Amino acid sequence: MEKRNCQNCKKDFVVEGEDFNFYEKIKVPPPTWCPPCRMIRRSIWRNTRSLYKRECNLCKKSLISMYKDDGSLVCCTECLNGLYYDAFQYGLTYDFKQTFFQQVMNLWKKVPRHYAYHTGNIINSEYTNYSADNKNAYLSFSVIGCEDVMYSDTIDYSKNSLDCYTVQKVNNCSYNVDCENNFNVHYAVKSKDCLDSYFIFDCVNCSNCYSSSNLRNQKYFFKNKKLSKEDYFTTLAQYELNKHSVLEKNIEEFDNLIKNDSIHRSVQVFNSVNVVGNYISNSKNIFNSFNIKKSENIRYSCRVLDSKDSYDHQGLADGELNYETVAASFGTFKDFFCYITLNSRECEYSGLLKNCSNCFGCFGLINAQYCILNKQYSKEEYADMVQKIKKHMNDLPYVDNMNRIYKYGEFFPIEMSPFYINETVCIDYFRFREEESKKYNFPWKEKEKRDYPTTIKSIDLKDNINDVNEDILKEIIECPGGGRSDYQCSTAFRIVQNELSFYKEKKLPLPRYCPNCRHYRRLKYLNPFKLWHRKCMKPGCANEFETSYAPERPEIVYCEKCYQQEVY
Repeated sequence: MEKRNCQNCKKDFVVEGEDFNFYEKIKVPPPTWCPPCRMIRRSIWRNTRSLYKRECNLCKKSLISMYKDDGSLVCCTECLNGLYYDAFQYGLTYDFKQTFFQQVMNLWKKVPRHYAYHTGNIINSEYTNYSADNKNAYLSFSVIGCEDVMYSDTIDYSKNSLDCYTVQKVNNCSYNVDCENNFNVHYAVKSKDCLDSYFIFDCVNCSNCYSSSNLRNQKYFFKNKKLSKEDYFTTLAQYELNKHSVLEKNIEEFDNLIKNDSIHRSVQVFNSVNVVGNYISNSKNIFNSFNIKKSENIRYSCRVLDSKDSYDHQGLADGELNYETVAASFGTFKDFFCYITLNSRECEYSGLLKNCSNCFGCFGLINAQYCILNKQYSKEEYADMVQKIKKHMNDLPYVDNMNRIYKYGEFFPIEMSPFYINETVCIDYFRFREEESKKYNFPWKEKEKRDYPTTIKSIDLKDNINDVNEDILKEIIECPGGGRSDYQCSTAFRIVQNELSFYKEKKLPLPRYCPNCRHYRRLKYLNPFKLWHRKCMKPGCANEFETSYAPERPEIVYCEKCYQQEVY
C-alpha cells in the first residue's frame, strides 16, 4: 500500500498492494490520478446521448452523429467498412522531437471517425449510439440486444419498452430504473421479476401491485396493503391512470414513498462475492466499481459485462486484462489506454480499431497489426519502436495547461477528447456541473439556443390518452423544460407512431416533457457512482458500510443484515 497525491484534484489516495501486483503484471506504472479523477477523465471520452446532424465527409450522406460538425472528419458505416476509406493513408512517421501526445493528436484530427458507435446487426436503429445488435431501437443509448425500444439508456436484451434507464430483460415496460426481468411494469425502481404493476420500489417476484415497496413474492398489494383480487382491480380502476393529471399526482406519491416510507439497502449487490461498489450482480472480487454484470476481478470501473482481470474502464464487454479504456469490447485482450476497440488485442493509445493487434497510437484501422501512428512495421521493428516510444514518453512528457504531466501510463489528455464534459456521461454518473468543470479546466459547452417552431404547448395536450388521435403525430410540442441546461432540454419534441401505439395499448397518457428532460427526471432515482462511509439507520444497529447514498439524503438506509431481516 502506498499513499499518493492526485495530479488533478490534489487529494491523497491509496494504491493498494493488489493494485501494484496488477500494474506489475501488465507492465504499466502506477497511476498518478486518483480513482474518481481517472473515471472522470475517461468519461469525458464517452458521449452516448448528444447527437448532431451532419454529413459524411467522404460520401456526403446525411448522418446523426455523436461528433459535432466542428471540422472533424466523420464517415458513415459504408465508408468506414472500406468502400472509400483507407486509414493507412493518414500514417505518420514517429518524430522524437515532439511529445507522443502531440503526434497522436495530429493523427486523431486527420483520421475520419465512424459517426456513431454501432456494432453487430443494426436494423432500423440509426438513431442510437453505443449500440450492439439492435432492431427498431429509437433514440436509445448504450443498448445491447434490444428490439422495439425507445428513449432508453443503458438497456440490454429488452423488448417493446420505452423511457427506461439501467435495465435488463424488461418487456412491455415503461419508466423502469435499475430493473430486471419485468413484464408490463410501469414506473418501477430497483425491482425485478415483476408483472403487471405500477409505481413499485424494491419489489421482487410480485404481480398486480400498485404504489408499494419492499415486497417479496406478493400479489394484489395496493399502497402496501393486501387486497383480494376483486378489490384490487376495483380500486385500481378508480385511479384512471390513462389521465395525465392523475398520473402526475401518483408520481408525487411514488417519490414520497421512496424517500420517506421505504427501506433502502446500502448497496444494490446480488449473487456476488467480495465486492465494493453498487449495481453489481453475478460477480466476484469487484472493488470501487458500478454497474457490473457477470464479471470478476474488476476495479475502478463502470458499465462492465462478462469481463475479468481488468482495471479502470468506462464500458467493457467480453474483455480480459484490459486497463484504462473507454468501450473496449467483444473480444479485447490487453488493450491499454484505448477508445472504442472491438476484438482487438495488445493495442495501446489507440481508438476506433476493429480486429487489430499490436497497434500503438493508431486510429481507424481494421484487421491491422504491428502499426504505429497508422504506419506499418515488421514485428521486430514494432517491438523495438514501442520500447523507444515509451522511454521517449517519459523523457519528454506532454504537459497540459494545468501542468498535469502525461507520461507513459496516463490516459489521453483531457483536451484531446472530441467532446465537452457536459455532452458526456459525466453529467449522469458524477452530476458534474459548470463550476467544477472550470475548476479543473475541463471543457464545458455553453447551452446552444434552440428556437424550434412549435405547434402546441405541452399544457394543451389531451389529458386522457383515450381522447388522443393520430393528429398528434403532426404536432411539434413545446417542452416545459424551457431549455434547462441541467436537463439538456431540447425545448421541443414530437410523438412518433410506435410511441403512440404503446401509450394507447398500455392506457398511459402522453408525456409532457421532451425525451432529454424525461431522462434526467429518471436519473434522480439512480444513485451516483460514488461511495460514502455510513452507519446503519436501524435503531440499535452499529454496523457500518460503504454506500452510494450520501449522508445528507433523506432515505432510510439499512445495512445488508438489517435489510434482509426487515424485507424477507
